[in-house]
Amino acid sequence: MSQDSDTEAICEIIRKDYSPCDVSDALLKLGVPSAGYLRDIVPLPTHLGSRTRIVAPISTVLFVDKSHSPGSTYPGLSVPSESNLPADKHFSDIAPQGSIVILQQPPHHIAALLGDIVATRYKTRGIRAVVSDGRARDVVGIGELCKDDTFGCWAKAISSVGTSLEAKPWAVDVELRIGEVVVKAGDLMVADEGETVCCVIPRERVGEVVGLLPRHK
Repeated sequence: MSQDSDTEAICEIIRKDYSPCDVSDALLKLGVPSAGYLRDIVPLPTHLGSRTRIVAPISTVLFVDKSHSPGSTYPGLSVPSESNLPADKHFSDIAPQGSIVILQQPPHHIAALLGDIVATRYKTRGIRAVVSDGRARDVVGIGELCKDDTFGCWAKAISSVGTSLEAKPWAVDVELRIGEVVVKAGDLMVADEGETVCCVIPRERVGEVVGLLPRHK
């Protein structure tokens, strides 16, 4: 079995049989910071009674100030000194099909990273979910995109303002820090609309988590 097929099989097992609460119990046992929980990030919009659970590998996109210059720093963010964005691609065209994309912005920003246009592009490309560690907008339009339970959008807060007010994409598939949780490309996310929480399994601990889940369940 290929590595991609192996990952897909593990994701499907977790999706069918285990909630993010089950996963966090296993991560707590393993001493993973915050048991993988991404605090204050909720489904957007919340569908009352939805039981949609999406489990998939993560791809990341880091945003910085529009006026950002190489070497600038931000409290709480790890920013590479140089951008790794391909010159010939939009940031929404880089994440592989079947992944969950996490967008992160500096905490002082009021602009939204995620709106219905970006969400539509991601869904069309086969992305499973988009998570904004920051703000989103166009909640009504995003709600229409999420109705069929094959795609989800999550965010920490809401805005009316588009990304171009103050932010620009800087790097893809780089390490992010959300609270105490370090998120890397290839980690697995468990995003559950029914529980309205999501958590991250470090890729190097996936085997241990899968081994612990049946006993904890």
